[in-house]
Amino acid sequence: MSDWHAWELGRVVLAAAAVMYTGIWVQVTLFHWGAAFSSRAMWAPVLMTPLIVVAAVLGVVDRGQFGWVAVVALAIGAVDGLYGLYRHVRGDVSQIGGLTVRNLMAGPPPVLPLAYSLIGVVGLLGVLWDA
Repeated sequence: MSDWHAWELGRVVLAAAAVMYTGIWVQVTLFHWGAAFSSRAMWAPVLMTPLIVVAAVLGVVDRGQFGWVAVVALAIGAVDGLYGLYRHVRGDVSQIGGLTVRNLMAGPPPVLPLAYSLIGVVGLLGVLWDA
């Protein structure tokens, strides 16, 4: 056996947030590419998410030195997700018929930017858990 005991919970949560951001980045990129990046705001999560993942991984490696970088990046991700939720709901409302279940299913998915934002919040909890 080695003398490695375990990671503390905050580090595991932060690592999980980095993995989740990596997965959601693929989905966001595919959806926004499929929509032909019809708005400049669509580029923000596509370009920022890899930077958020790198910042989170740096926070996992050395929270003392890079924890603030992870906090800033994850906070930006959380805020961008909320802005995305606003944009997606606004896009659904602007479709013919307004805010209907059909438009929620066929238009921009409001749950995806909410999940994006919540991953940032979970990552922030991971950084600040043992601080």
